[in-house]
Amino acid sequence: MGVVSPIKLLVISAVIWLFIYVQMPVRYLYNGSVIFPILTLVVFILIFIMGILSLKTHTIRPNEVPSDKKLKQIVLLFFCIGVLGVLLKLYIGFFKSGIFVAEDIFEERLENMGKELSGGGVGVIASLLFPFSFVCLLIAIYNYKIFNFFLLLLIGVVGVYPMVETFFMGGRTIIALLGTTLLFVIFASFYKNVNVRLLKIKLSRITIISLPKFLFKKVIIIPLFLIGFLFVSYSITVVNKRLTRFGYGNNTFKVWEQKDYQWVKFDKEFKDTYFKATEEDKNKMIGIYSLKHYFVHGVIEYVRLINHLDNTTGYYYGQYEFNVFFKFFKFFGIPLNSLGELNNIVKRKAVYQTFWGPFYIDFGIFGVVIMFFWGRFIKRVYTHARNGSTQYVIFYGYLATIIITSFFINFLLGSSSYYLFAFFISLFVFKYWPKNLTFLVNNK
Repeated sequence: MGVVSPIKLLVISAVIWLFIYVQMPVRYLYNGSVIFPILTLVVFILIFIMGILSLKTHTIRPNEVPSDKKLKQIVLLFFCIGVLGVLLKLYIGFFKSGIFVAEDIFEERLENMGKELSGGGVGVIASLLFPFSFVCLLIAIYNYKIFNFFLLLLIGVVGVYPMVETFFMGGRTIIALLGTTLLFVIFASFYKNVNVRLLKIKLSRITIISLPKFLFKKVIIIPLFLIGFLFVSYSITVVNKRLTRFGYGNNTFKVWEQKDYQWVKFDKEFKDTYFKATEEDKNKMIGIYSLKHYFVHGVIEYVRLINHLDNTTGYYYGQYEFNVFFKFFKFFGIPLNSLGELNNIVKRKAVYQTFWGPFYIDFGIFGVVIMFFWGRFIKRVYTHARNGSTQYVIFYGYLATIIITSFFINFLLGSSSYYLFAFFISLFVFKYWPKNLTFLVNNK
């Protein structure tokens, strides 16, 4: 098994949000009532759960288990596709956008963020291909026993490229998405390949989650703690670098309290402590606050979004949520809305509105229909993942990340969608790849 049910993941997401929200040293402000926005949010969530429950497990036909030979062939295919994508990304970074050779990568990143199709046709192809390097890595991790060490090392080097690139450019979102997906798949791999004793965490006789007991050993806890510490430290560095770039200094509170920015009211006690602190402690306080705000603000922004929009029946019907795919068709001259035109409908740009906000922008209250079928789709992938199907285990690792972060962010939005494309393609490849394909070399 080694996979957590989608409903439990949703509950964990809500608990994490609430736990961090009560720690925030601010009061969030907004116009209008919270009743209708919260009501729509609750309905979205309940319909999603109904979709999950409506699909009965016994109606889902199990998949045929692929042979080791088939797995190796598919991994080789995805590895080659991923390598090509990574090479194209490097080509664009060095010779097209110039971001890898820029004197100030952060400045160059800001400049490129507002551009569409900055890499041209090569950029479109690279964006579609390089996520296969990560998919290849996940397949290899889940089935690591059938691969030799050297091949695993090569796959690992290429597979972590997306995270390395994100780190190099001072981003966090893709690192969080891929890092969490990687942890889910590693977790499932241990269940498959290692005999482990389980520790069950229960609430009123209901098992919330089952964890291998070895996870609580020092050899596991210490590295996980270090990874968490390094990510928090990295996030603090990113935030303070951005604040320095914009020259906020001691005016940070005033800027963040503005209506067109975070629109919060900081607690007086927090402000007083901040101004009495050393420069190093100030950086830590602001960095940790910003990281917590990153988790919490999605629900608040969802309320602000609903109160701002005039139309309750939707606007773009998929173009906003899946803009990266529509952008692909736009490259071939199909008249579709640009990213700038799509963003005009949103008063507060560059903020997250939970997983459900973008769906409301596209479909309004009719998004509940999408949520119902989204729930059924999640249940189908989850069921196959529970049965150990490789292609569904790795896909569910990605979907599990989307669900457990659904109260904070929408990981289907933006460039993250390229990974969704790669996972869908992997399903088709696993389904239609010949069972007994053999590569023969004619020596005559």
